[in-house]
Order: sequence, then structure tokens, then C-alpha cells
Amino acid sequence: MIRINLLPPEQIKVKRDRMKIVAGPSSSTPMVALILVVAYLVAGAFGYWVYKAKKQKDNEIAKLTTERDGIKKKIQEKQARYKELMDLKTLLANKIEILSALNPPDRLLWAEKMNMLADIVPKGVYLQNIEVTEEIYDIETNESKSRRAKWVEEGSKPPAPPVVKKPVITQTLSVAGITWADDPEQRLQLIIRFHEAMKNYSTIGLNGDSRRFMDNFEDLIRIDPTYVGVVAGRTITHFKLILKTKPFTSSR
Repeated sequence: MIRINLLPPEQIKVKRDRMKIVAGPSSSTPMVALILVVAYLVAGAFGYWVYKAKKQKDNEIAKLTTERDGIKKKIQEKQARYKELMDLKTLLANKIEILSALNPPDRLLWAEKMNMLADIVPKGVYLQNIEVTEEIYDIETNESKSRRAKWVEEGSKPPAPPVVKKPVITQTLSVAGITWADDPEQRLQLIIRFHEAMKNYSTIGLNGDSRRFMDNFEDLIRIDPTYVGVVAGRTITHFKLILKTKPFTSSR
């Protein structure tokens, strides 16, 4: 049978809305809810996994940071110890160099030189006076120079390393005497012969090594101006020979 709805359109819409409310949800609603629950569970599980992974990573980072800090502390301690040892090494090197300068292994033995001199003096030459003078001055040690040079290369940042000096000793031997001969030329030849004997004399030491009179002396033997005098009624010629030792330093 044909039904004709004579209600106005507004009332027809209201009636349809009421019918939907009375009818309730459709059969697809549980499926949607199930999907939402599953999605929530998946999201929760993923979030927990992310949280757990982040926490594990944070723990690893914290552990590595602790290890790094421990290693860094050990390195700093070793660097401080290394600096102390290097400072001690420098101090000892400077002291050794200074002590070596004061008592070098090749120090000139004057008793040995006097014994040699007795063999060197030619006949007709008579020694009147033998004098040894000494000059001491300070120079910077090699270790100190090296450290200051390194300090300059690194930018000369304060504090500057201290200048450490060592004594350098130079000795001078003066041999004064006279030559006795009737001929003035012969007297001068005796001085020259004595001069040459000093330069050429050598002997065998107690340890079996060859020992020269000029060992530890500079090569030049200076002859001061001579002058003529009279002793016991005879004409003589006064002379003086000057020899300088090589500097007593540990670098030699």
C-alpha cells in the first residue's frame, strides 16, 4: 500500500534523527573499536621500546662518559708526573754539567806538567819563576739553552724557564827565566829551542797512553818581549813564555 507522508520537511528530519538514536550503533562499531585498541597497544609497545632503547643508550653514554673522565684524569696525573720528572731531569742535567765544569775528567794536572817541564828545559836555560793564574766566568748551560730555545718556539708563554749558568775556568801558565850564553843570537836561539821543546814534548803516562806537554793547552805559546841584563858579571837575556789552558767545561 502506498504511504504518503504529509508532514512538513522539518518534522520529517527530526523524526529521522530520532529513529537513528533509537536504532543505536551499527554492526561495524566493534570492529572499529578493536582496531583502535590494537593501534593503541601497538603505539604503547613502540613507545615503550623507544623509551627502553633510549634509556639503554643513555646508560651506555653515561658509562662511556665515566670511563672517559677516568682516563682523562689518569692522563692529567701522568702529564703532571711527566712534567715533574722532566723538571727533575733538567735540574739534574744542569747540576751534572756544573759539577763536570768544576771537576772535568780532562782537568790539567799541574804536577805532571812540572815533571815534564823539568825534562824540557834545554841546557843554558834557567827558570826563575813559574806562576799559574786562574780566570773564572759563567756561561749558560747547554740544557738551559735548549729549554729556553724550546720555550721560544712554543710562543714564549710565561713563566719563562730560568737561566742556569755554569762556571768556566781558564788557567794561564807563565814561565819566566834567563838564557846564559856569550853570543846574543845564541841566547835567543835557546829561548826558541825551549819554546819548540814545549810544543813537541811527549812521554808515556802511568796508564800507558801518550801524554804531551801541550795537552789541555791552547796551541799558541806567547813569548813576551825579551830584555838583556847582567848576572854575576855575565850578560843574560830575560824571557817569559805564556801558555793558556783550554776552558774547563763539560762540553769538552
